[in-house]
Amino acid sequence: MAFKAGTTSAFFLANAANSLTNLSPFVDSFTLPATTDTAEVSTFGTNAKVMITTQTGGDQVSMSGPYDAVVASHLDGLKKAHAAGSAAAAFIWGPGGSVASEYRVAGSAFVTSFEVSSSVGGRVEYSASLQVTGAVTTGTF
Repeated sequence: MAFKAGTTSAFFLANAANSLTNLSPFVDSFTLPATTDTAEVSTFGTNAKVMITTQTGGDQVSMSGPYDAVVASHLDGLKKAHAAGSAAAAFIWGPGGSVASEYRVAGSAFVTSFEVSSSVGGRVEYSASLQVTGAVTTGTF
């Protein structure tokens, strides 16, 4: 079994001009859940709940890392563009990197929050949440 260090991960997010940009140097934590909604369809006379799957996606991506003007301008610009009515931004995430045959996840998302924080004893950091919209696809680079 091959293990990968998180340092090989890659993350690309389109900017307000719809151009994919490599934000990997500015991200040190990235989480993308993959959930499926279910609906109960049990009927009278059943002793156990019966479920069916309904919709997938609609998850919240969370990301954070060290502050840099590049990523701050990128995320803040997208947040403003989304608020003004622009389309969702495309993203690609490669938990094992962006080299041939590595797993990748692609989709579109809106920036729903962007925050910058600093403390005297630590680095300046940012965090952001993105709301996935539409289908998420998986494959390889």
